[in-house]
Amino acid sequence: MIMAKVLGVTGGIGSGKSHVCKVFASLGCAVYDSDSRTKQLYEENEDLLRGLQELLGKGILKKIKGKTVLDKKAMASVIFSDKALMEKVKEFVYPFVMEDFKKWKRWKRGVVLFESAVILENDYVRGFMDKTLVVTAPLEERIARVIKRDIISIEEVESRLKSQCSDQERIAKADFVIESVDGSDIESEARKILKQMITVN
Repeated sequence: MIMAKVLGVTGGIGSGKSHVCKVFASLGCAVYDSDSRTKQLYEENEDLLRGLQELLGKGILKKIKGKTVLDKKAMASVIFSDKALMEKVKEFVYPFVMEDFKKWKRWKRGVVLFESAVILENDYVRGFMDKTLVVTAPLEERIARVIKRDIISIEEVESRLKSQCSDQERIAKADFVIESVDGSDIESEARKILKQMITVN
């Protein structure tokens, strides 16, 4: 059986990862959106929810129609201000996500994309990738995108940015780079990358 090649797509908040992934999808690539899947796992996997409660306390849970669910905003407010705790949460959650990813890609062919902000920051996650692509954009544009998307203050955006590594650090570790700004020929860049991915052993 020929296994699918995995291109990890990463970048800081507001960099344009999702837009770049849509371009690859238009070229026939299946995309695993780790953020969306993780949110679904929070709802589906009781072991994951129980473990998060043990790490962060009952304050991260809420009841909706009699069902106990994760309060993502409460969790974010706790971990974004505590880098050590954030790392503990990531280390606990990653195995659940990567197991889900393995099941997802089992019958896929060609090149598939794994979209996540943390690929290059964690050796465990990076080990599942054949190659990595960093998506970048000017800092001012990234901040404006996140404020518009999440309807949050500039202070909140800057706090999230501080919790992530810099574009320079990502680029130094990546195999490919795409700048996601108006006027960029992202489709052309994506086609070049796919040609190179086909030759990966």
